[in-house]
Amino acid sequence: MLNDLQLNNILEDFDVAYWKINLLTREISWSEHFNHLIGDPDPGNNKLEYFLEHVLHKDYRYDFREHFEDLVARHKPFTAEVRLKLENGKYRWFECRNLKSREKGLTDAAVLLFVNIHQAKRDQYTIEENFFYYRETAEMTSTGGWYLDVKTNVVYWDNVTKKILDCPIDYEPNPDDRLRFYAPDQREKVENHFKKCSVFGIPFKVELKMLSLHKREFWVRATGKPVYNEEQEIIGIRGVYQDIDEQKTNELNLQNSLDIIASQNSRLFNFAHIVSHQLRSHSSNLSLISQLLNEARSPEDKLELINNIGDISENLEEAIKQLNSMVTRQLSLRKERQNVSFKEALDVVIASISSLIKRENAEIIAEFDKLNEINYISEYLESILLNLITNAIKYKQRGRKPIIYVQTYKENGDSYLEVSDNGMGIDLDEYGDKMFGMYKTFHRHPEAKGIGLFITKNQVETMGGSISVTSTVNIGTTFKIKF
Repeated sequence: MLNDLQLNNILEDFDVAYWKINLLTREISWSEHFNHLIGDPDPGNNKLEYFLEHVLHKDYRYDFREHFEDLVARHKPFTAEVRLKLENGKYRWFECRNLKSREKGLTDAAVLLFVNIHQAKRDQYTIEENFFYYRETAEMTSTGGWYLDVKTNVVYWDNVTKKILDCPIDYEPNPDDRLRFYAPDQREKVENHFKKCSVFGIPFKVELKMLSLHKREFWVRATGKPVYNEEQEIIGIRGVYQDIDEQKTNELNLQNSLDIIASQNSRLFNFAHIVSHQLRSHSSNLSLISQLLNEARSPEDKLELINNIGDISENLEEAIKQLNSMVTRQLSLRKERQNVSFKEALDVVIASISSLIKRENAEIIAEFDKLNEINYISEYLESILLNLITNAIKYKQRGRKPIIYVQTYKENGDSYLEVSDNGMGIDLDEYGDKMFGMYKTFHRHPEAKGIGLFITKNQVETMGGSISVTSTVNIGTTFKIKF
């Protein structure tokens, strides 16, 4: 068995102090390191009482005395975390644990180790504090986290997500019914996003209508990103749900009002434009006749001019009838439009850049089964696809095969085209307001001219549509076009 000097030297190297307790006499001896830690005091004859009154924090005195009595009287071992006042007057955390032994085979003895755990305890408090702020922030913003294991389809929710979905804290989502929490008209869209993310690594950030456990409908903003292992294989999807129901409801109401106002303004503008063109000639003629009447001297000239007023009046009445007919119906621009097949437009683009696709080993996946054609200008659609696909290939992520996912669909009566990739991504916080500007580039590339997205945006808006982008650096980018 180790003697006291050997034991003290070994334990001191690990910042561990100890007591030796004679279980028969209740006599306590402190190691040199323990004495040194608490300032080498003079404890008198009763070291236990001195320890309890002057070294051990008052919050732990009762429990420690109970543990000590159980150890001495009933040989019951214990482990406890305590705070001790050291030589500098500050309290530090120690773990007190009992090691039972027999000395010379005759005298029962016990050893109490005091292991310094202060740094570990501080780290624990830091983690708990950070988690507290995370939890409070998540609660205040109604933002919950989730994770999907793509191998097992097991879904993990944090407590905020469970709260958002009106689920109890002990509720565990079943992989077989994970779609039950999405509104029926959103499930196909959800499956599509999860498929693209889990198979092709394309992130998503979308607004979805969900169902709570009790079938309450509400809106969330859902974000998902692929999780890769060391072999660059996708093993999961990590994301968050943010409850935006109140915001989305207000937004939809506001958008509806704006649509009504925009429609009314458009009709007023068209009416004013037509009036300015179609009535201008009649107004000019009347003004001219009035001037000539004032200048005419003979009755014959005046009579002829009055007859002309009759003709102008009839023409003016006919023009007003035509204007009235125009006001009562919607006008739309259809010049040069025709039904264009998305597949045929994409085939033209692929044929034109086949060498680039082959050189970069790019893969283009298309899904047009939900919307296979659009009334559009074919040259515009081909140009839009060409710019977005070539950009996706040019700005691929190094070491990752470029995959471009092209799909069309209808949602709430509107037609959409999405072009997604798994490339370098764009820092939207830095470049978002410059995304579609002329001569703007965001990555180094010998062929980058900064005009493709500018042209694309103008073509889309010329046809009455809009274009938006979501992107994550080193993950990928999605362009979404609303026709």
